[in-house]
Amino acid sequence: MKQQTKQTIVNLSNFGYVAACIVLYLIALCILGSAVWSIVSDMISGTYTVYNILDEVGLIVFSMAVIDVGKYLMLEEVIRKGSKVKPQSDTRKNIAKFGIIIVSALSLEGLVLTIEVAKQDISKIYYPVSVLLTATVFIVGIGVYQLLSSRAEGKKESQD
Repeated sequence: MKQQTKQTIVNLSNFGYVAACIVLYLIALCILGSAVWSIVSDMISGTYTVYNILDEVGLIVFSMAVIDVGKYLMLEEVIRKGSKVKPQSDTRKNIAKFGIIIVSALSLEGLVLTIEVAKQDISKIYYPVSVLLTATVFIVGIGVYQLLSSRAEGKKESQD
């Protein structure tokens, strides 16, 4: 009886993850569709600017991040859940990829804001620069994480 209850809970949990992933995918597709629609409608009407297109590119990058989160949840929590050994290098690679998508979106936003603020009121440049600095710190953090986790994995392999 306990085994059947445990299996039921696992199945319900998997169903929840699958449902959440489907919702994330649908949201990402809506964001992606909206961005493409905005670019096309701006081009047809002749009202597009580089800044508008850069904003839409930011939305496209964000939708990629949402899709990546959904994929990661599906792979790690549903498909690979039964396997006992998960290579640390796979996890490290997935985290780095997700972090780089976030850094790309942050950098793009910081760049657009910096250009817009520099044209309007240079005294308000601190916020856009802080966004760019945050993206820089984030990417350095990813690098440090990669370095430390690969060293730890190397030590673990040499001990085995």
